[in-house]
Amino acid sequence: MKIILIRHAENSGDPFETPGRSARGFLSKKKGVGQALKLRKSLDTEKIDVVLCSTLGRAIETAEIAMGKRKIKFVLCDFLKEWMPNPELESLADTKHEAILQQNKDKHAEETWKTDLGEGAFDMMARICPPFLEELKKLGIHSKFGGFVPSDKGEKLTVAVFAHGGSLNVLLSFLLELRPFPVGRFSFALTGVAEIEFTEMNGIFYPHLKIPAPH
Repeated sequence: MKIILIRHAENSGDPFETPGRSARGFLSKKKGVGQALKLRKSLDTEKIDVVLCSTLGRAIETAEIAMGKRKIKFVLCDFLKEWMPNPELESLADTKHEAILQQNKDKHAEETWKTDLGEGAFDMMARICPPFLEELKKLGIHSKFGGFVPSDKGEKLTVAVFAHGGSLNVLLSFLLELRPFPVGRFSFALTGVAEIEFTEMNGIFYPHLKIPAPH
């Protein structure tokens, strides 16, 4: 059992568009598409059974290029979208918008659990983590007893999650049981990959982060 967290390639176009499958034009033509092709090559020898993917175009296009012609289960998950800004900011005058931005720049991290800019740390956790566990449950991987209890089928699965720097930060922190904090604990480079493997003890599987050697 393995969970692979993967950030999208370099974006181009509308960052908030949700086009559905067969997404095109959401990655920059040279750099972004090239990054996704290199990702496909690096994942060539990796057994992947299921893809859970953000509904934003850059994540879908990255996943589709990276998976190539593999015929595997591909699930679009709206909950995996990136941090969502406050939509009311769009209608504010530029001076008010700038004042809100400056106000938050002057705060310490401990003062930014929730601001006028958009989703707070707990908002993102509530949006992302429960439905992620539900998707795992559908695959036969159950969250129980401080770890995970997979079915026979679930124990053999490798799940690839294609998403964004912010949403992947939330997921990785959650899986490794790090306390929530307004500042992200991890920095995912474009097409960066984090592998979560599991150690079994008395029928309970506990996640740990695998740090691969450089190639």
